[in-house]
Amino acid sequence: MVRKFDLIIRILIKRIEKLPRKLREFLDSLLDFILVSRLWSEIQIRRAFNKSTHPLSFELARETGFSKFSTDKVLTERLIEFALRVKKQYLTGSTEKGNSKEYLRQIWDLSNLNEESKFVLEWAVETSNLKAISKYFGGKTPLLHEVSVFYSPESDANSNKNWEGSQLFHMDGGGTQCVKLWLLCQDVEDEHGPTVVVSASQSERIAKQIKYSPGSRIDSDHKLSQIEKLETHKLTGKRGSWFATDTDRSFHYGSRTSEKSSRLVIMFHYVDNNSSYYVPILSRHYRRQLKPLPIIAKEVALGSRFAFESLKYRLKVKRL
Repeated sequence: MVRKFDLIIRILIKRIEKLPRKLREFLDSLLDFILVSRLWSEIQIRRAFNKSTHPLSFELARETGFSKFSTDKVLTERLIEFALRVKKQYLTGSTEKGNSKEYLRQIWDLSNLNEESKFVLEWAVETSNLKAISKYFGGKTPLLHEVSVFYSPESDANSNKNWEGSQLFHMDGGGTQCVKLWLLCQDVEDEHGPTVVVSASQSERIAKQIKYSPGSRIDSDHKLSQIEKLETHKLTGKRGSWFATDTDRSFHYGSRTSEKSSRLVIMFHYVDNNSSYYVPILSRHYRRQLKPLPIIAKEVALGSRFAFESLKYRLKVKRL
C-alpha cells in the first residue's frame, strides 16, 4: 500500500512540475491561501525582515533573473580555498561525487558539513543574504535547499558538442522561482563551460510560444534563437566572481567544457515553500532523497531566527 502511494506521489510530482507556469503559480497562490498556519508564519518572518537593519547583500531583478554582485573578499577567498581542497581530495579518490552526472560532479554538499566547513553554512544563512532573497521572492521565506561544490571536468574530444541533460537549454521544474548563488573558484571563460542564462522576461515569452514544459530539455539552441535573438548572460569572470540566477524562471545551460578546460564553482541553492522539495505531500518523495544534515547544522540554525526558518525543513525540527 505504501509503495502504491509513493508511486502515485511520484506521478503527481511529474505532472505538477510540468504544468504551464501560470497554472503552477495559481496553485502556489492557492496553497498560500489555504495553509493558514504556514501563511501566518510567512507574515511574521516578512515583518521581521522589514524591521531588520541588515543591508541586502545583492539585488536580483525580476526582469532579468540574473545579477553579478560582490561580497566580502576575505570570506570569498576562504570559500575558494575550501573548494580547492575539496577538489584535491576528490581527484585523489578520498571523496565521492554525490550525483550521477559525469559532466557536472557534485563533490561536496551539506551532508559533509563539519567544523572546518561550518563557515560555509553560516554564510549561506546570513541575514543579509536571506533578506535579499526574500525580497526577490516577494516576501516569502527563503529555504536553503543545498550548498554544493561542483566540478565540471574536461570534455572528451569525441563527445564535445554532443551535449546532454543540463548541458542543454532548460528551465528547472522544482517550482516557480528559486535563487542560486554561484561563486567562481577559478577564472572562467567560454571554454570552461560557464552557466549561460537567458533573461527571465525573454524566457517567459519564448516558453509560451513553444508551449514549454518545465524541466524538459531543448535539444538544439537553434530552437530558441530562431524565435528571437537571445538575451543571454554568461557566468564568466575572474576567480572570486559572484552571480545570482533564477533557474526556475530562466532558460539556461552549463558545463560545456572543452578538452583542455574544467570548471569549479560553489553553488548556494534557495527555494520557497511552494517548491516541490518542501510543499506538503509532494515533499514526501524528495525527503527520502535528501541526505540528513550533521548535528552541527542545527547549531548554525539556532544562531538566528532567520537561519532557523531557512533550515527547519532540512533539519526536520520544531519551531523555535
